[in-house]
Amino acid sequence: MSAPIAPFRERYRKALADGQLARNLLNFQRAYGVARRAAFEHFRGRKELGVTDPSFAAQREHLTEAKRLAIRDRTAHFYRFRKAAEAAGARVYESTSAADAARYIVELCLKRGATLFAKGKSMVSEEIFLNQALEAAGVQAVETDLGEWIVQLAHETPSHMVMPAIHKSRQQVGGLFEAHVGRPVSREDIGEMAGVARQELRRVFAEAQIGMTGANALIAETGTVMLVTNEGNGRLTSSLPPVHVVLAGWEKLVPTWKDATAQARLLARSGTAQDITVYTTFITGPDRPDRELHIVIVDNGRSEMAAEPDFSEALRCIRCAA
Repeated sequence: MSAPIAPFRERYRKALADGQLARNLLNFQRAYGVARRAAFEHFRGRKELGVTDPSFAAQREHLTEAKRLAIRDRTAHFYRFRKAAEAAGARVYESTSAADAARYIVELCLKRGATLFAKGKSMVSEEIFLNQALEAAGVQAVETDLGEWIVQLAHETPSHMVMPAIHKSRQQVGGLFEAHVGRPVSREDIGEMAGVARQELRRVFAEAQIGMTGANALIAETGTVMLVTNEGNGRLTSSLPPVHVVLAGWEKLVPTWKDATAQARLLARSGTAQDITVYTTFITGPDRPDRELHIVIVDNGRSEMAAEPDFSEALRCIRCAA
């Protein structure tokens, strides 16, 4: 059961008084800053196949212009994406609101008789309160991203776009896992904790009737979804269940594959200080005839943001959380 979210004032006072939380975040901040600077240095002057100017600044300028173009001409780019995606066998739904997007997914679950819903990482699902809508309809939604699963077990919401449970220490995580599985779990051995998560979530991948992921980019020219992850859960949730749902805001649109690959080069270095994430997946239509791919596009105020000069730049954000 989802716990009700406490008022912001109450949560903020509790967080300020939590010494462990302050230590957890400070440790992360110090380590991440060093690693990100090192990733930028590695990027500088490096030659990559097909890239004439591989500097971080040049790639960022390229992607900024591509995102600006997609936002300015979003109707044309969405039409192009939809036409290509549907030609590849996907079903594309443009929702009118957050509630409408959640309704579409809930109704899909009910039509398919789904009782177990495997979720890949998706900040848009948090935005539209999807878990609560599924729970109200009798569908169990299980987060399969490790950080998201941790905060789900803690009845909390993510504290960071890329690392949802960065505010938790390993000792706290071990305690959450122990309470969930009902047997002793180490508070220090991270490998043991990861093994607990792997064992518990494997059943979800195998038994879920519907899997859901977000999207890091929607490539207009081919109707392709780009998914960038560091865990195998994104590929499992998008390939094992008979129905795959992609949930994304329309600002994820990029015109071409070249634009998407520029984003892949930038996102990992800026978000997690890696040259590239462990899994970069491109999905164009369902992978076999007996599977369904539903792509649910969310507006939920984005069009209003695009019309406001003070807010439109936010739509170019690639969610690296830097």
